[in-house]
Amino acid sequence: MVLTALTLLLLSAEPDPSFAVVSTAAPGLERTADQAGAALAVRLEAQYVELGSHLKTMGPRCPADLRCLTTAPGLEATTRLLHLRVRPLEAGRLAAELRFIDRARLVVVDRSAAVIEPAQLATWAEQAATRLFTRVSPLARQPPPSAFPTRATAVPTAPVPPPAPPAPPAQNKGVRGAEEEP
Repeated sequence: MVLTALTLLLLSAEPDPSFAVVSTAAPGLERTADQAGAALAVRLEAQYVELGSHLKTMGPRCPADLRCLTTAPGLEATTRLLHLRVRPLEAGRLAAELRFIDRARLVVVDRSAAVIEPAQLATWAEQAATRLFTRVSPLARQPPPSAFPTRATAVPTAPVPPPAPPAPPAQNKGVRGAEEEP
């Protein structure tokens, strides 16, 4: 999927140290989540921070606690964070959630979740990130006016007068031989 222009406006051309992507997963899905998180970071030109050793040190409740999650090494300069969480469901499907976190206020600004197939995780994460950025950005809610006229903003032209009605048929009264009865 092509990233929208809005996403490209939100993110600079170089990796932004104030923006990071992290991922957490249930046991057995760590590699899948790491690959999808790293691919998302590359597409968004953000840094990807590996949380494996931090999560092992802090315990199993750390991914649910924003304060614990955001104190991981490598996130010191980060102000915005995308957190990809993955857990297994029956029949080989995954429950995936992407959260947009404001690290300074320790709040989840927005989130997106879905039940997906494992092969769709990276694609879904990219689409979900685009939706999150679109919903969160003030430019997406009220875009600036266009410099180019559109149909809605085009200058109206003067109305064209309707064509003149056709002339009535000529009356031939008084002319001998014209429509006279013998």
